[in-house]
Amino acid sequence: MFFKKKPQLKTVADRELMTAVYRVRDTMAHERALLATFREVDELSRSRLTLQEGLFDFLYREARTRQVSGALVKEMAAEQLHQANL
Repeated sequence: MFFKKKPQLKTVADRELMTAVYRVRDTMAHERALLATFREVDELSRSRLTLQEGLFDFLYREARTRQVSGALVKEMAAEQLHQANL
């Protein structure tokens, strides 16, 4: 009970932030690919893509501001590649 090592709050929060960045990036890529197949794109679909782009931009800037470690980015990218290959 005493002298238990507490989890690093920054590391946990950075991991959640990077998970959100990758999730939004994948959603944005899916939306772009879907819109590329349509002849005519309605305003709702365009606004959804614009919203995803804005959210990605915000999360990316937040990660840069928080100075997420390169090792964590590398680890998360490897996890994303592994999941994509499954």
